[in-house]
Amino acid sequence: MVWGKRRLAGLDYMPAMDLLGSLLMANPALYLEFMMVSTKTSKPLVSDYYIGVPSKAHLALFEGFDSVGEIDVPNVIDSLQIADANAFKSRFEFAHNVRRSKSA
Repeated sequence: MVWGKRRLAGLDYMPAMDLLGSLLMANPALYLEFMMVSTKTSKPLVSDYYIGVPSKAHLALFEGFDSVGEIDVPNVIDSLQIADANAFKSRFEFAHNVRRSKSA
C-alpha cells in the first residue's frame, strides 16, 4: 500500500474522499488497499488526512497529497473516512479509545 498525506480544513477533504470512493468501486478486487483516515491538528477544524492506495499511479491522482512512508502514518487516528473494517482494525486505533483505556 502507498500512503499520501495532506492537511485540509473543514470539508475540503470531500473531493479526495469522493475520488477514493470512485477508485474503490472501479477496483473492487483491491478494496483492502483503499483507506482514508485523519488526525486532528492544533488548529480547530483542520486535520491531517492520510490516504492509502494500491500504487503510486493511484496516489498521483490525488492533488496536493504528498507521499509518506508507512512509518509516517499514525497508528492512532481521530476519524475514519473510508476503509474495510478488518483492514482498519489491523492497522489503526481510535484516539478516544486510547484515551479511555489510559484513564481506566
